[in-house]
Order: sequence, then C-alpha cells, then structure tokens
Amino acid sequence: MDKIKSLVEARREFDTQEKCEAYLEGKRWPDGVTCPRCSSKDVTYMESRRQWQCECRYQFSVTAGTVFHRTHIDLPRWLMAVWLMCYSPKGISGKQIQRELGVTYKTAWYMAKRIRKAMKHDIFDDKLCGIVEVDASAVKADGATGRFGTQNVLGMAERYGALRMVVIDRLTTENIERVCLGNFDRVEMIYSDAANSMHFLSEIAEHRTVAHYFEHAHGQTHTNYVENAWSLFKRGLIGVFHHVSAKCLQEYLDEFAFRCSHRKERAGLVDLVLANCEGKWMRRWLSAVDLKPSREFRCFVFGP
Repeated sequence: MDKIKSLVEARREFDTQEKCEAYLEGKRWPDGVTCPRCSSKDVTYMESRRQWQCECRYQFSVTAGTVFHRTHIDLPRWLMAVWLMCYSPKGISGKQIQRELGVTYKTAWYMAKRIRKAMKHDIFDDKLCGIVEVDASAVKADGATGRFGTQNVLGMAERYGALRMVVIDRLTTENIERVCLGNFDRVEMIYSDAANSMHFLSEIAEHRTVAHYFEHAHGQTHTNYVENAWSLFKRGLIGVFHHVSAKCLQEYLDEFAFRCSHRKERAGLVDLVLANCEGKWMRRWLSAVDLKPSREFRCFVFGP
C-alpha cells in the first residue's frame, strides 16, 4: 500500500477478494496465521471455505474479530473506503462513499463508523510528552446543549506531533485538569491561551500563555498547531459533513486527530488502520454495536 498514491492505483491493486485477503493476512499476521481465540499457530487452512481451523476447533477467516467481521461487504470495497477516509484531509461524507463504492447510504455510514473505530485505538495508546499545546473550542453539533447549539471540545497536542481532541461538557478548571492529567506524561512545557481556566497548567509543568486579544503568537509562545487542527476540522464540518450529531462528535474528532497525528506517515496510513482493526477491545465493541443496530444508526451525519 505504501506505493499506491492514487485511488486509480488502489482500485487496480485491490480489485479482487483474493488479493485483499492476502494483503490483510500479511498485515494482520506478519509472523504467521494465529488463532484469534487462543493465539495458537497450530492452524489448518480449509481451502473450500477459505477459513482456518485451530487445534481448539475454532474456525475463523482473515476478517474474524476485525472491523470487517460479520459483514456482507466485499473486501475490495472495504479497503477502498479505508483509503478514501485516510487520504481525505477534510474527511469524506457517507454520501460520497456511497457514490464512489456503489453502495447504499446506510452501508456507507456503517462502513465509515467501523473504520473510525479502528482509527481511534492507535492515537490513545501513548500519553503526550515534551512541548504541549492546549486550546479549547466550540463546535456546532446537532443536539448539543451548549450556547447556540455548540459543544465544547478540548485540543491537546505535542508540538508538531500527536494530536488529541476530546469532547468536554463545560470548560471549567476541574474538567480541563481531569482531561489533561489523563493525557499528559513527562511534559516539559505547556503553551495555551490566557483563559482563566488554563492557569492551573503551571502546576503540571512550565506554562506560558499568549493573549489572543492582543496577538496570536509571541516568539515560540503560541497554540497555532492546535488552532490549525480546529480550522481543518471545522472546514470539514461545514464543507463535507454539514450536520454532525453531538452523540457522534467524538468519533469525527478521533478521525481528524488520527490523520493529523500521522500526517508525516502518509504512505502508511492504511496499514496503520489495518493494524488496529482487530483485538479483544474490537470484538467487544462489535458485539455491542451489532446488538443495537437501529439505535446506532440514528446518530448519523448528512453529506452532500
């Protein structure tokens, strides 16, 4: 996938189910096929069913326990959807996925929701360290209880590194401190604006502020990296998604944070998603979602 630079090349490379299964198998089990249930490598391939059988008698396919599990959508369409979501800087709407892949809107929304779940797991493994920027914003969302129908969000980022955006109920010192302490580790310097709710950051590490009503930057004291992320995210909401449910807002924040955090690894974004598409946490989530499909589907996003 690292040599594929366009959608045309991606369609040519993954035009059959067999090619996609072979590629996913190599990324999921680089050291050989392993049973998802007992982690044993003593498995036998059943060619007629295109599945493996483990010594524990568990039968599984290459998609078992992944975001592609228990779906009737072929893998070429899945990988095209992953590619589109990874390489669309402002995101891609469900309606656009519908047109590109020739599926229904409900199917496109269903695929995008699962792919966003695989994007989320990677960026929350390690805590932020070094020089960190912190900035809050308000995002327009359907069903939000904030002023003018907005939802408060907090952005935290290593300078020019990993980014996290978190939905927060109220921008109080207590709420911001709780989120920051849960995401910081070995922080050396913190930059933020001059809001009163940010003053406690001096207790965590050296803290410098910039008064935005006077200037946007003073030398190296600025929050431009996080603000650039807010700008890109809000352009995506206005120009691509148009309307986002407050219930699903965190999923879209995670999607944008994933792309921004790995912007220097553009050639391997799809591989990163595939590497995070399976695990016990994913199997638990899939079980919960599949039990309540109608409730999940009501939290949708309109697209052009």
